Amino acid sequence: MPIAVNRARLKSERCKRGWSQDHLAAVSGVSTRTVQRLERGDKATLSSLAALASVLALSVDALTVSSGPVRRTTPLTILPDIAPSLDRFRRMGFGVIETDNSGCVGVVAGSSYHILCSHAFMARDYPADIIAPLVGQTIPYIWVSSLEAASHVWGQVVHRTVTCGGTREALVEACDQWAILAETTD
Repeated sequence: MPIAVNRARLKSERCKRGWSQDHLAAVSGVSTRTVQRLERGDKATLSSLAALASVLALSVDALTVSSGPVRRTTPLTILPDIAPSLDRFRRMGFGVIETDNSGCVGVVAGSSYHILCSHAFMARDYPADIIAPLVGQTIPYIWVSSLEAASHVWGQVVHRTVTCGGTREALVEACDQWAILAETTD
């Protein structure tokens, strides 16, 4: 049975390592054509996906796309300054996933991920006064297939935005539980 691949994640993991599609194909044992097809969004066989996940040191689940409305959830911590927390994560053995902005960094250990964002980074896309009460808190960052549908389920939409990175997001709250819903088409 063909499996839906998270093409953005596959490409991101390949590029993060500085690998070409040909190199990924060679080290995984799948064809270059297969890597190209999967990065375009075609479905994969379990054997191809397992081979790619293995050489990328990921679980197969990390490279797949859920068929439901929720794609994945990653804890996101908003901090005045991410440097001290990032240092702690590094000393604990977490890998760092750099972004285009030093105010937002991912950390990874195995198949566990965490996002660290500075208040200043978040204030680029959300009003600073709305984000201020969330500084020091960890909230779920939930990738969904439909922002509209997920927003209705969650409850109160506090703020909607299209981020500097082009992601459609909504900061939502229900009974003092906050989250950011992010729409993806992957």
